[in-house]
Amino acid sequence: MSYVAKILLPGEQVLGVAVLHWIMYLRGLAITGVGGLLGFFSRDLTELLFGTQIADDYARAVTITATVVVAYGVIMLIGAFVRQLSTEIVVTDQRLIAKYGVIARTTYEIMANRITGANFDQTVMGRLLNYGTIWVHGAGGEVSPIHNVSEPQVFYRALIGVLERFQPHR
Repeated sequence: MSYVAKILLPGEQVLGVAVLHWIMYLRGLAITGVGGLLGFFSRDLTELLFGTQIADDYARAVTITATVVVAYGVIMLIGAFVRQLSTEIVVTDQRLIAKYGVIARTTYEIMANRITGANFDQTVMGRLLNYGTIWVHGAGGEVSPIHNVSEPQVFYRALIGVLERFQPHR
C-alpha cells in the first residue's frame, strides 16, 4: 500500500498524480555509456596515445578506469530508479502531498487553503520532452520546488483547480 493511500482522510479524493520523468536517468546512462566505450576501445586508445610498445601496460589501467566509471554509472541508474519508485506526488481535493525516500523518508504536506500559489517552469529541453519543475508557494512564504515532473502542466492544472475552490478570488 502506498504512503498516500495510507494517509488519505475519509472522503478525500485524489485529483492529480505527478510522476518523475525518465530524464533523471540520463546522467547515469551517459556515464555508463562513456565508461563502456572507454573499456571497449581501451587498447586502441592506449595505442593511439602512447604507442604500440607500451600500449599493453596502459590498456589494463584504462580498462580498470572504465570499469570504475561503468560501476559509478550503474550506481547512479539504480539511485534514479529507487528515487522514481519511492516518490509520490499527489494533489487531492484538500491538500498537496509529496513523499520522497524509502528508508529515510521526507514528506511535504500542505493543506490547499495554505497554498498561496503555484507555477511551473520548463526549459527548452523540458518543453520538447514534456517535463519541468513545479513551484508551490506556501502561506508562510516558503517555496517548494518539485523537480523533473513528467507532464507538469497537467499536474499544475489539477493543483490550480484545487486552489480555485479555496481561493475563488484568484
